[in-house]
Amino acid sequence: SSVVSEVRSELNGYQLTRAYRMLGEFVSEDLSNWYVRRSRTRFWGNADDNDTRAAFRTLWEALRTVCLLSAPVTPFVSDWIHRGLTGESVHLGAFPGTGAADASAGSPEDRDESLEREVAAVRALVSLGRSAREEVKIRVRQPLRRLFAVVPEGLEIRSEALDLLLDELNVKSVEFLASSEGLITLAAKPNYKTLGPKLGKETELVARAIRELSEPDLQAYSAGDPVSIEVGDRTVVLDPDDLTVEEESKGELVVRSEGGYTAALDPTLDEELKAEGSARELVNRIQRLRKDSGLAITDRIRLGVYGPERIRAAADDHRDFICDETLALQLEIDDGLDAVNGYEAVKSVTIDDMDVVIALTRGAESDPPGGGVGSGVRD
Repeated sequence: SSVVSEVRSELNGYQLTRAYRMLGEFVSEDLSNWYVRRSRTRFWGNADDNDTRAAFRTLWEALRTVCLLSAPVTPFVSDWIHRGLTGESVHLGAFPGTGAADASAGSPEDRDESLEREVAAVRALVSLGRSAREEVKIRVRQPLRRLFAVVPEGLEIRSEALDLLLDELNVKSVEFLASSEGLITLAAKPNYKTLGPKLGKETELVARAIRELSEPDLQAYSAGDPVSIEVGDRTVVLDPDDLTVEEESKGELVVRSEGGYTAALDPTLDEELKAEGSARELVNRIQRLRKDSGLAITDRIRLGVYGPERIRAAADDHRDFICDETLALQLEIDDGLDAVNGYEAVKSVTIDDMDVVIALTRGAESDPPGGGVGSGVRD
């Protein structure tokens, strides 16, 4: 993999700190924050058995490789983990990247470099999209309708990676554009700290002219090309630190750009999106109650949701989603607390300014699924 070649390259250059910082980042970000987090349902066995075995095999191989790479600097903990994985000492294995190690791990041709680039692009867009959400204070659990995206020229993202982007940003669709033109506008912010000492009384005149610079001029200035303005009867050439070029979103879109990537999020919410957001918040609160109640990850439950009409409608519209996510075999939806009985755990929560009561109890495998007796909406 790329991390093996990069770590070996740094070690061959006697750059131990860089090599193991890189490996640490791989473990915390690529492996833990992305692969393990994204594969949780696969590990739980909710998917196909072959897919579950493949998920565990990939994790096993990644951890084994990390142990081999880190053995020179963390010999004891690497050996302990490696023995747990394989039953053998890590110090008897070949270092990754050598012929003996690659023979058991697969050939270098197994690496899909195009997929690595696509996933890197997805992660860049996810980071920008989340930043856009933070600006407008819309939580990730609230679905949005669309995202406009710009990626470096020539990069195409396959459907599997695109599904990852949709799910991570919780948007219904992504539209890729050839450029960010039309999404953002450039604006100039004069730097009075440098302009004042040079221009004295003319500072404000120059600042006004800077604010009126056209987008082509600002693009040229950002690229390092010389840009000048006319003040009275003389020409002033702008120095590199005379102004700051800022990007501003056009229309209602929230735009973020970095490193050749642009993500423009549409923050408009309709009633359908709001209802789905409420259902997702409901799932989050139910999962917390499951954890606080000491239930195992695989325990099925009988579930009750009680509250005002808006939360009841959201729960009913997204009944299958709620039951699937919370492993609920039965879901009861009602408007009054008098219906709360026979549950092991009951909790009052606030969802989108609505007072809601959720209740659950461990269910039997033979109980009916989400559409069973007692699962209807009663007003």
